[in-house]
Amino acid sequence: MISVFRVVFAPFSLLFISAALLSGGAALWAGVAYVVFAATALDAVWQVRNEGDAESEPDILMPTAMLSVVFAVAFAAFIPGATTAELIAGTLIAGAVFGTIANIVAHELIHQEDRPLRFFLGMVLETLSLDPADTVGHELHHSLVATPADPSSARKGEGFWHFLTRSIPGAAAGSFQLERRRLGGRMWSPGNRVLQALVLQAAVFALFYIAAGWRGLAAFIFAGVLARIIVEATKYSSHYGLVRVPGSEIEMRHSWNAKGGVSSRALFNAGWHSDHHVNDERPYRQIQLPDDAPINPHSAGMTFAYALVPPLWFSVMDPLVENWMQNFASPEERAVAEAA
Repeated sequence: MISVFRVVFAPFSLLFISAALLSGGAALWAGVAYVVFAATALDAVWQVRNEGDAESEPDILMPTAMLSVVFAVAFAAFIPGATTAELIAGTLIAGAVFGTIANIVAHELIHQEDRPLRFFLGMVLETLSLDPADTVGHELHHSLVATPADPSSARKGEGFWHFLTRSIPGAAAGSFQLERRRLGGRMWSPGNRVLQALVLQAAVFALFYIAAGWRGLAAFIFAGVLARIIVEATKYSSHYGLVRVPGSEIEMRHSWNAKGGVSSRALFNAGWHSDHHVNDERPYRQIQLPDDAPINPHSAGMTFAYALVPPLWFSVMDPLVENWMQNFASPEERAVAEAA
């Protein structure tokens, strides 16, 4: 049953929310309720653990990616006729979808650089969360994860809003540096993937302006900002306070994993983060939740809410980090943490 749920949830969600946007009225507010409560409510009553190899399941990345594009088109079509209240609601829905389903699928597709169409579609979806640099930034994060040099790994005591000021520019600068190194110092080469993604970002801005004028462009940017906050909060919560010695092997203990099995399975196992980092070429269907990996005690939705309020976040997570230091960290890692 859970395998069917995993295959159906994301495509159904995109179709349902697209229909809610285009229908307006009560359907729009049903879409808001669905986005806010669906996965979090299921997580509260349905805890899912590993159910074995899922390789036989159909790969739904490409269909979900295409439906994400359909949703973006539905959002653009919804904007011109929306009242102010409807526009606010629709923009919140779009931001949530862009920052969760669309961004997770984008990340998975970008990992498949040997398949150009998938990689390109991943780049397109990254523009929905105003994150074109992540076309390369994932390589930076995967190599530096949990080390002091990684702009996308939060340090103990670092609030989310401060983390944003370090993560976004740090990842962008690191991505440009990676591309310059890959291209032999030719920063402005047409082969620069970050520049390609920036051109795509400008094209998406232009399309929203053509479809719905300045109002449409403004709504898209606001939705993108919300999506980017969701994406950065996910990065923040995935490695908060964890430490790895630079150059050492990445292990399961270097990532937090989401407790909510439903949201993890429904969103391409994104919450089971340890396995993704240790086996970054493993298809999402095969990712598992290791028995010895650190687990966040709350679902993905609750974790996001806590992250936005630093004092609340510290009260929940700092004791867990201290426990990690005692039971998971090596002596060398504890020394790195003390020196930070």
